[in-house]
Amino acid sequence: MVFLEELSQNHVEIIDWENRKIDDIGNDCLVSVDGTDFALAWGSNQRRLSCYKLKGKPGLRYEVACCLRTSDIVWISGPHFPGLYNDLQIFRMGLINMLDEHEQCECDDGYIGECPLKCKYPRGVTRWAERDRMHQYQRNRQEHINERFKNWGCMCEKFRHSISKHRTCFNCVALLTQLAIEHGEELFHVIYDDNLTDQDVGL
Repeated sequence: MVFLEELSQNHVEIIDWENRKIDDIGNDCLVSVDGTDFALAWGSNQRRLSCYKLKGKPGLRYEVACCLRTSDIVWISGPHFPGLYNDLQIFRMGLINMLDEHEQCECDDGYIGECPLKCKYPRGVTRWAERDRMHQYQRNRQEHINERFKNWGCMCEKFRHSISKHRTCFNCVALLTQLAIEHGEELFHVIYDDNLTDQDVGL
């Protein structure tokens, strides 16, 4: 556990918010953001741990932001208590204050309370059809990175240890995933193409 704690402390050097600007071409959105939940083996009677994404079972939530141009993980926040704070509340407590003036995030409908000033979420109407497809492609990439976290046993199984140890394990997993990206492991490439079809984005 000592090794994990040492590794965890390095995540602030590897997961760098400023990396969202790598290869920036002037887009208003530089990152996608989402919350991801992990199950606990304890706390079933604690309302603060009740997670709707886990069908009411106990869990912890982390906020993750990824650069749209490079797939780099540029922000992690947590753990948060899912029974007390939803994705939008967590966003308002931290990441919203990190955005530059006029900068937005790609998001899902859980963040619609900050649309359109801070978050971009296209609505499912005809004139947004092309935008919806691009948005879905970007969301698929975000979900793919979240799933990569759960390839690790400590994250995919019900966690039986303390919250502080969960934070340590998550920071290590996020750091190692980011290092894999930096060393050429392309997890999910976003294609900037206005002519994407439904099949391209899995609709």
